[in-house]
Amino acid sequence: MPSFNEDQLLPSSSAAPAVTQSVFSWWGLLGTLLVFLIILLVSLWIIRRLNQATLRNMDTPWARVLDRQVLAGQQNLYLVEIAGQLQVLGGTDHHLVKISEINDPAVAAEILEEIATRPTERVGGWVKRIQELWRRPSRQKEPFSRELERLLEEVEK
Repeated sequence: MPSFNEDQLLPSSSAAPAVTQSVFSWWGLLGTLLVFLIILLVSLWIIRRLNQATLRNMDTPWARVLDRQVLAGQQNLYLVEIAGQLQVLGGTDHHLVKISEINDPAVAAEILEEIATRPTERVGGWVKRIQELWRRPSRQKEPFSRELERLLEEVEK
């Protein structure tokens, strides 16, 4: 028969489980949140700067996208003014095709009038309001209504 030693039955003081104390710090949580918010704001600032650089490169006086209609998925129709002529383009992410050119001034005026009188689409929510607060007013671009009036005058000539 095996013999039992009293030292084996009783837990030794060195092997006793230590009572762990929960260490939670509100200051640590607030610090983590502050670092997260700083990283988020810096990221948004960088994205905004990159978007402005992209838009600046695309801002040409001889080519403007006047309207876009989503067909299905990645397929779109674009109404574009290129060098004073209205053209309809079909496009996807990887391909762009000229569909037709609008030469009739009456048709062009009717289309531009419809675009001007179309109710603005509401992008509801707090995200849109934050974006409006974040953007600075553009100093060099004319409002769309003035640009549309200029296009209508050119079409009527």
